[in-house]
Amino acid sequence: MKQEQTIWRHGLTSVLALGSLALGVMSPAWSMASSASVETPTVEAPQASYAVHWSTMNMGTFIQAQLYVEKPEDATRFVEILDRGIVDYDNLFSVHHASPLQTVNDKAGQWVKVPEEVAQLTQRALDIARESHGVFQPMIGPIVNVWKIGFGGKQVPSDEAIAKAVSLVDDSKVDIKKEGKDWWMRIAPGQSIDLGGIAKGYIGTALADKLTAAGLTSGFLDLGGNVVLIGTKPANAPWRVGLQVPDSTRGEYFAVVQGANESLVTSGAYERFIEVDGKRYAHILSAVTGRPVHSEVASVTILSPDGTFADAWCTALFAMGWEGALQWLKDHPQVKAVLMKTDMKTVVLTAPAEPFVRFVRDDLHVTVVK
Repeated sequence: MKQEQTIWRHGLTSVLALGSLALGVMSPAWSMASSASVETPTVEAPQASYAVHWSTMNMGTFIQAQLYVEKPEDATRFVEILDRGIVDYDNLFSVHHASPLQTVNDKAGQWVKVPEEVAQLTQRALDIARESHGVFQPMIGPIVNVWKIGFGGKQVPSDEAIAKAVSLVDDSKVDIKKEGKDWWMRIAPGQSIDLGGIAKGYIGTALADKLTAAGLTSGFLDLGGNVVLIGTKPANAPWRVGLQVPDSTRGEYFAVVQGANESLVTSGAYERFIEVDGKRYAHILSAVTGRPVHSEVASVTILSPDGTFADAWCTALFAMGWEGALQWLKDHPQVKAVLMKTDMKTVVLTAPAEPFVRFVRDDLHVTVVK
Protein backbone atom coordinates (compact mmCIF):
# COMPACT_ATOMS: atom_id res chain seq x y z
CA MET A 1 0.00 0.00 0.00
CA LYS A 2 1.13 3.58 -0.60
CA GLN A 3 1.63 5.73 2.48
CA GLU A 4 -1.67 7.35 3.40
CA GLN A 5 -1.80 11.06 2.67
CA THR A 6 -4.33 13.81 2.26
CA ILE A 7 -3.85 16.80 -0.01
CA TRP A 8 -6.49 19.48 0.44
CA ARG A 9 -7.51 21.50 -2.57
CA HIS A 10 -9.79 24.48 -2.97
CA GLY A 11 -13.27 24.50 -1.47
CA LEU A 12 -14.51 21.03 -0.55
CA THR A 13 -12.12 19.20 -2.85
CA SER A 14 -9.45 16.85 -1.55
CA VAL A 15 -7.13 14.15 -2.83
CA LEU A 16 -6.55 11.05 -0.70
CA ALA A 17 -4.29 8.07 -1.16
CA LEU A 18 -6.36 5.14 -2.39
CA GLY A 19 -5.13 3.00 0.47
CA SER A 20 -6.94 5.24 2.96
CA LEU A 21 -10.40 4.50 1.51
CA ALA A 22 -12.09 2.04 3.81
CA LEU A 23 -15.63 3.37 4.04
CA GLY A 24 -18.32 3.75 1.40
CA VAL A 25 -19.30 7.21 0.25
CA MET A 26 -22.87 8.04 1.21
CA SER A 27 -24.73 10.01 -1.43
CA PRO A 28 -26.66 13.10 -0.24
CA ALA A 29 -30.39 13.72 -0.59
CA TRP A 30 -31.42 13.34 -4.20
CA SER A 31 -33.62 16.05 -5.63
CA MET A 32 -35.53 13.33 -7.48
CA ALA A 33 -36.31 11.83 -4.08
CA SER A 34 -33.94 8.90 -4.09
CA SER A 35 -30.78 7.78 -2.38
CA ALA A 36 -27.82 5.54 -3.03
CA SER A 37 -24.47 4.48 -1.65
CA VAL A 38 -21.53 4.02 -3.99
CA GLU A 39 -18.78 1.84 -2.59
CA THR A 40 -15.19 3.03 -2.98
CA PRO A 41 -12.20 0.74 -3.59
CA THR A 42 -10.29 -0.63 -0.62
CA VAL A 43 -7.47 -2.15 -2.67
CA GLU A 44 -4.76 -0.44 -4.64
CA ALA A 45 -4.42 -0.68 -8.40
CA PRO A 46 -1.44 0.59 -10.40
CA GLN A 47 -3.58 2.59 -12.83
CA ALA A 48 -5.33 4.65 -10.11
CA SER A 49 -3.55 5.41 -6.84
CA TYR A 50 -5.40 8.51 -5.66
CA ALA A 51 -9.04 9.36 -5.08
CA VAL A 52 -10.17 12.91 -5.85
CA HIS A 53 -13.16 14.00 -3.74
CA TRP A 54 -15.06 16.99 -5.10
CA SER A 55 -18.38 18.54 -4.10
CA THR A 56 -20.40 21.70 -4.63
CA MET A 57 -23.87 23.19 -4.24
CA ASN A 58 -25.51 24.03 -7.53
CA MET A 59 -28.74 23.49 -9.48
CA GLY A 60 -30.58 23.55 -6.16
CA THR A 61 -28.88 20.43 -4.81
CA PHE A 62 -25.66 18.94 -3.44
CA ILE A 63 -23.39 17.54 -6.15
CA GLN A 64 -20.36 15.35 -5.61
CA ALA A 65 -17.79 13.31 -7.46
CA GLN A 66 -15.08 10.80 -6.68
CA LEU A 67 -12.46 10.30 -9.37
CA TYR A 68 -9.45 8.01 -9.41
CA VAL A 69 -6.15 9.25 -10.83
CA GLU A 70 -2.56 8.09 -11.17
CA LYS A 71 -0.97 11.07 -9.42
CA PRO A 72 -2.22 14.12 -7.46
CA GLU A 73 -1.42 16.60 -10.20
CA ASP A 74 -3.85 14.80 -12.53
CA ALA A 75 -6.65 16.01 -10.27
CA THR A 76 -6.30 19.59 -11.44
CA ARG A 77 -7.56 18.93 -14.97
CA PHE A 78 -10.53 16.90 -13.83
CA VAL A 79 -11.57 19.33 -11.09
CA GLU A 80 -11.40 22.22 -13.55
CA ILE A 81 -13.68 20.30 -15.93
CA LEU A 82 -16.20 19.76 -13.12
CA ASP A 83 -16.00 23.30 -11.75
CA ARG A 84 -16.43 24.87 -15.16
CA GLY A 85 -18.92 22.32 -16.46
CA ILE A 86 -21.40 22.55 -13.59
CA VAL A 87 -21.53 26.34 -13.81
CA ASP A 88 -21.73 26.38 -17.61
CA TYR A 89 -24.56 23.85 -17.77
CA ASP A 90 -26.50 25.51 -14.98
CA ASN A 91 -26.17 28.79 -16.87
CA LEU A 92 -27.61 27.07 -19.94
CA PHE A 93 -30.60 25.22 -18.52
CA SER A 94 -31.66 26.93 -15.29
CA VAL A 95 -35.06 28.60 -15.09
CA HIS A 96 -34.30 30.07 -11.67
CA HIS A 97 -31.83 32.74 -12.80
CA ALA A 98 -30.71 34.41 -16.02
CA SER A 99 -30.06 31.81 -18.73
CA PRO A 100 -30.92 31.21 -22.39
CA LEU A 101 -33.82 28.99 -21.34
CA GLN A 102 -35.16 31.60 -18.94
CA THR A 103 -34.89 34.19 -21.71
CA VAL A 104 -37.15 31.98 -23.84
CA ASN A 105 -39.67 32.04 -20.97
CA ASP A 106 -39.31 35.78 -20.39
CA LYS A 107 -39.87 36.47 -24.09
CA ALA A 108 -42.67 33.95 -24.60
CA GLY A 109 -44.27 34.58 -27.99
CA GLN A 110 -41.02 35.80 -29.55
CA TRP A 111 -38.23 33.99 -31.37
CA VAL A 112 -35.12 33.77 -29.16
CA LYS A 113 -31.63 32.76 -30.29
CA VAL A 114 -30.34 29.93 -28.09
CA PRO A 115 -27.22 27.75 -27.87
CA GLU A 116 -27.36 24.48 -29.79
CA GLU A 117 -27.37 22.43 -26.55
CA VAL A 118 -30.54 24.18 -25.36
CA ALA A 119 -32.35 23.65 -28.64
CA GLN A 120 -31.35 20.00 -28.91
CA LEU A 121 -32.21 19.09 -25.31
CA THR A 122 -35.55 20.84 -25.68
CA GLN A 123 -36.24 18.84 -28.84
CA ARG A 124 -35.31 15.63 -27.03
CA ALA A 125 -37.70 16.54 -24.20
CA LEU A 126 -40.50 17.27 -26.68
CA ASP A 127 -39.91 13.93 -28.40
CA ILE A 128 -40.20 12.09 -25.08
CA ALA A 129 -43.32 14.09 -24.22
CA ARG A 130 -44.97 12.85 -27.39
CA GLU A 131 -43.71 9.27 -26.95
CA SER A 132 -45.11 9.24 -23.40
CA HIS A 133 -48.40 10.86 -24.51
CA GLY A 134 -47.67 13.89 -22.36
CA VAL A 135 -46.94 12.03 -19.12
CA PHE A 136 -43.45 13.55 -19.30
CA GLN A 137 -44.01 17.21 -20.08
CA PRO A 138 -41.29 19.90 -20.44
CA MET A 139 -43.96 22.61 -20.79
CA ILE A 140 -45.13 22.01 -17.22
CA GLY A 141 -43.44 25.24 -16.11
CA PRO A 142 -46.67 27.17 -15.30
CA ILE A 143 -47.78 24.36 -12.95
CA VAL A 144 -44.34 24.12 -11.31
CA ASN A 145 -44.38 27.88 -10.82
CA VAL A 146 -47.72 27.96 -8.98
CA TRP A 147 -46.73 25.14 -6.60
CA LYS A 148 -43.03 25.99 -6.13
CA ILE A 149 -42.40 22.70 -4.30
CA GLY A 150 -38.72 22.62 -3.42
CA PHE A 151 -38.37 26.30 -4.30
CA GLY A 152 -40.01 28.01 -1.36
CA GLY A 153 -43.63 26.98 -1.91
CA LYS A 154 -45.60 26.46 1.31
CA GLN A 155 -49.25 26.67 0.25
CA VAL A 156 -51.62 24.78 -2.01
CA PRO A 157 -52.50 26.97 -5.01
CA SER A 158 -56.11 27.92 -5.60
CA ASP A 159 -58.22 25.89 -8.01
CA GLU A 160 -58.33 28.91 -10.31
CA ALA A 161 -54.53 29.25 -10.35
CA ILE A 162 -54.09 25.55 -11.07
CA ALA A 163 -56.68 25.59 -13.87
CA LYS A 164 -55.00 28.59 -15.50
CA ALA A 165 -51.59 26.92 -15.30
CA VAL A 166 -52.91 23.70 -16.85
CA SER A 167 -54.44 25.66 -19.74
CA LEU A 168 -50.96 26.94 -20.68
CA VAL A 169 -49.35 23.48 -20.94
CA ASP A 170 -49.15 22.58 -24.63
CA ASP A 171 -45.99 21.19 -26.21
CA SER A 172 -47.42 21.60 -29.71
CA LYS A 173 -46.88 25.35 -29.42
CA VAL A 174 -43.09 25.09 -29.11
CA ASP A 175 -41.12 25.98 -32.23
CA ILE A 176 -37.44 25.21 -32.84
CA LYS A 177 -35.54 26.09 -35.98
CA LYS A 178 -31.99 26.39 -37.31
CA GLU A 179 -30.90 29.17 -39.61
CA GLY A 180 -27.35 28.77 -40.82
CA LYS A 181 -25.37 28.02 -37.67
CA ASP A 182 -27.89 29.66 -35.33
CA TRP A 183 -30.65 27.95 -33.35
CA TRP A 184 -33.90 29.67 -32.42
CA MET A 185 -36.79 28.82 -30.09
CA ARG A 186 -40.25 30.23 -29.50
CA ILE A 187 -43.00 29.28 -27.05
CA ALA A 188 -46.53 30.65 -26.87
CA PRO A 189 -47.38 33.70 -24.71
CA GLY A 190 -47.85 32.74 -21.07
CA GLN A 191 -46.01 29.45 -21.45
CA SER A 192 -42.95 28.39 -19.47
CA ILE A 193 -40.55 25.60 -20.32
CA ASP A 194 -38.89 23.60 -17.52
CA LEU A 195 -36.28 20.94 -18.31
CA GLY A 196 -35.84 19.92 -14.67
CA GLY A 197 -37.01 16.40 -15.44
CA ILE A 198 -34.28 15.75 -18.00
CA ALA A 199 -31.44 18.28 -17.65
CA LYS A 200 -29.45 16.61 -14.89
CA GLY A 201 -29.42 13.33 -16.78
CA TYR A 202 -28.05 15.14 -19.82
CA ILE A 203 -25.51 17.09 -17.74
CA GLY A 204 -24.25 13.98 -15.94
CA THR A 205 -23.58 12.14 -19.19
CA ALA A 206 -22.01 15.23 -20.77
CA LEU A 207 -19.65 15.74 -17.83
CA ALA A 208 -18.69 12.07 -17.82
CA ASP A 209 -17.92 12.29 -21.54
CA LYS A 210 -15.70 15.34 -20.95
CA LEU A 211 -13.84 13.62 -18.11
CA THR A 212 -13.34 10.46 -20.16
CA ALA A 213 -12.07 12.48 -23.12
CA ALA A 214 -9.57 14.13 -20.76
CA GLY A 215 -8.24 10.72 -19.71
CA LEU A 216 -10.29 9.67 -16.69
CA THR A 217 -10.91 5.91 -16.55
CA SER A 218 -12.53 5.41 -13.13
CA GLY A 219 -14.93 7.41 -10.96
CA PHE A 220 -18.51 8.38 -10.29
CA LEU A 221 -20.62 11.53 -10.24
CA ASP A 222 -23.73 12.19 -8.17
CA LEU A 223 -25.72 15.14 -9.48
CA GLY A 224 -28.26 15.29 -6.69
CA GLY A 225 -29.96 12.07 -7.74
CA ASN A 226 -28.34 11.09 -11.01
CA VAL A 227 -25.40 8.76 -10.38
CA VAL A 228 -23.03 8.40 -13.33
CA LEU A 229 -20.56 5.51 -13.22
CA ILE A 230 -17.37 6.13 -15.18
CA GLY A 231 -15.53 2.96 -16.10
CA THR A 232 -15.14 0.46 -13.29
CA LYS A 233 -13.52 0.59 -9.87
CA PRO A 234 -9.73 0.86 -10.02
CA ALA A 235 -9.57 -2.87 -9.20
CA ASN A 236 -11.50 -3.47 -12.47
CA ALA A 237 -14.67 -4.48 -10.61
CA PRO A 238 -18.13 -3.02 -11.23
CA TRP A 239 -19.48 -0.27 -9.04
CA ARG A 240 -22.12 -1.32 -6.49
CA VAL A 241 -24.96 1.13 -5.84
CA GLY A 242 -27.58 0.69 -3.12
CA LEU A 243 -31.26 1.44 -3.80
CA GLN A 244 -32.93 2.98 -0.77
CA VAL A 245 -36.15 1.75 0.78
CA PRO A 246 -38.39 4.75 -0.02
CA ASP A 247 -40.11 5.06 3.37
CA SER A 248 -37.03 4.42 5.51
CA THR A 249 -34.17 6.48 6.82
CA ARG A 250 -31.23 7.14 4.55
CA GLY A 251 -28.82 4.24 4.36
CA GLU A 252 -31.37 1.40 4.37
CA TYR A 253 -31.37 -0.39 1.03
CA PHE A 254 -33.54 -3.07 -0.51
CA ALA A 255 -31.20 -3.89 -3.40
CA VAL A 256 -27.68 -3.42 -4.68
CA VAL A 257 -27.08 -2.72 -8.36
CA GLN A 258 -23.81 -3.41 -10.15
CA GLY A 259 -22.85 -1.21 -13.05
CA ALA A 260 -20.13 0.43 -15.12
CA ASN A 261 -20.13 3.14 -17.78
CA GLU A 262 -23.78 4.09 -17.30
CA SER A 263 -26.16 6.34 -15.41
CA LEU A 264 -28.40 5.16 -12.61
CA VAL A 265 -31.41 7.40 -11.95
CA THR A 266 -34.18 6.91 -9.39
CA SER A 267 -37.47 8.82 -9.14
CA GLY A 268 -39.96 8.85 -6.30
CA ALA A 269 -42.05 11.22 -4.25
CA TYR A 270 -40.83 10.55 -0.74
CA GLU A 271 -38.37 13.39 -0.09
CA ARG A 272 -39.29 16.59 -1.96
CA PHE A 273 -42.72 17.70 -0.79
CA ILE A 274 -44.65 20.25 1.22
CA GLU A 275 -47.08 19.58 4.07
CA VAL A 276 -50.19 21.71 4.44
CA ASP A 277 -52.79 21.04 7.16
CA GLY A 278 -51.31 17.60 7.75
CA LYS A 279 -51.43 16.54 4.10
CA ARG A 280 -48.32 15.87 2.04
CA TYR A 281 -47.97 17.17 -1.53
CA ALA A 282 -45.09 15.67 -3.53
CA HIS A 283 -43.05 17.45 -6.18
CA ILE A 284 -43.86 15.32 -9.24
CA LEU A 285 -46.80 17.13 -10.83
CA SER A 286 -49.38 16.08 -13.40
CA ALA A 287 -49.65 18.18 -16.53
CA VAL A 288 -53.29 17.05 -16.81
CA THR A 289 -54.61 17.75 -13.30
CA GLY A 290 -52.10 20.39 -12.31
CA ARG A 291 -51.68 18.61 -8.97
CA PRO A 292 -49.13 16.18 -7.48
CA VAL A 293 -49.22 12.75 -9.07
CA HIS A 294 -50.81 9.99 -6.99
CA SER A 295 -48.95 6.83 -7.90
CA GLU A 296 -48.63 3.30 -6.53
CA VAL A 297 -44.99 3.44 -7.65
CA ALA A 298 -42.81 4.20 -4.63
CA SER A 299 -39.61 4.37 -6.66
CA VAL A 300 -38.42 3.59 -10.15
CA THR A 301 -34.79 3.16 -11.16
CA ILE A 302 -33.42 3.06 -14.70
CA LEU A 303 -29.88 2.12 -15.72
CA SER A 304 -28.69 3.37 -19.08
CA PRO A 305 -25.56 4.69 -20.79
CA ASP A 306 -27.80 7.62 -21.79
CA GLY A 307 -28.51 9.68 -18.67
CA THR A 308 -30.97 11.85 -20.57
CA PHE A 309 -33.11 8.81 -21.37
CA ALA A 310 -32.92 7.48 -17.80
CA ASP A 311 -33.80 10.81 -16.19
CA ALA A 312 -36.83 11.58 -18.35
CA TRP A 313 -38.31 8.09 -18.40
CA CYS A 314 -37.90 7.63 -14.63
CA THR A 315 -40.16 10.63 -14.16
CA ALA A 316 -42.58 9.38 -16.80
CA LEU A 317 -42.84 5.87 -15.36
CA PHE A 318 -43.55 7.21 -11.89
CA ALA A 319 -46.28 9.45 -13.25
CA MET A 320 -47.82 6.57 -15.27
CA GLY A 321 -48.67 4.69 -12.09
CA TRP A 322 -48.00 1.02 -11.40
CA GLU A 323 -50.03 -0.58 -14.20
CA GLY A 324 -49.01 2.01 -16.75
CA ALA A 325 -45.34 1.62 -15.87
CA LEU A 326 -45.53 -2.16 -16.11
CA GLN A 327 -47.14 -1.98 -19.53
CA TRP A 328 -44.51 0.45 -20.78
CA LEU A 329 -41.72 -1.84 -19.59
CA LYS A 330 -43.36 -4.79 -21.35
CA ASP A 331 -43.48 -2.71 -24.53
CA HIS A 332 -39.80 -1.73 -24.12
CA PRO A 333 -38.10 -4.98 -23.10
CA GLN A 334 -34.60 -3.62 -23.68
CA VAL A 335 -34.78 -1.17 -20.74
CA LYS A 336 -32.97 -1.98 -17.48
CA ALA A 337 -35.32 -0.94 -14.68
CA VAL A 338 -36.37 -1.70 -11.08
CA LEU A 339 -39.75 -0.65 -9.65
CA MET A 340 -40.91 -0.78 -6.03
CA LYS A 341 -44.60 -0.48 -5.13
CA THR A 342 -45.91 1.66 -2.28
CA ASP A 343 -46.44 -1.45 -0.13
CA MET A 344 -42.62 -1.51 0.03
CA LYS A 345 -42.58 -5.25 -0.65
CA THR A 346 -43.66 -5.68 -4.27
CA VAL A 347 -40.77 -5.24 -6.70
CA VAL A 348 -40.60 -5.64 -10.46
CA LEU A 349 -37.44 -5.66 -12.52
CA THR A 350 -36.86 -6.17 -16.20
CA ALA A 351 -35.01 -9.13 -17.65
CA PRO A 352 -32.00 -7.01 -18.82
CA ALA A 353 -31.60 -5.67 -15.25
CA GLU A 354 -31.83 -9.06 -13.52
CA PRO A 355 -28.12 -10.01 -13.81
CA PHE A 356 -27.07 -6.72 -12.23
CA VAL A 357 -29.42 -6.54 -9.23
CA ARG A 358 -29.01 -8.31 -5.88
CA PHE A 359 -31.80 -7.98 -3.34
CA VAL A 360 -30.75 -7.64 0.29
CA ARG A 361 -34.16 -8.17 1.95
CA ASP A 362 -35.91 -11.53 2.22
CA ASP A 363 -39.47 -10.13 2.57
CA LEU A 364 -39.72 -8.84 -1.00
CA HIS A 365 -42.03 -10.24 -3.67
CA VAL A 366 -39.95 -9.95 -6.82
CA THR A 367 -41.25 -10.44 -10.37
CA VAL A 368 -39.22 -10.27 -13.57
CA VAL A 369 -40.92 -8.58 -16.52
CA LYS A 370 -40.09 -10.32 -19.80
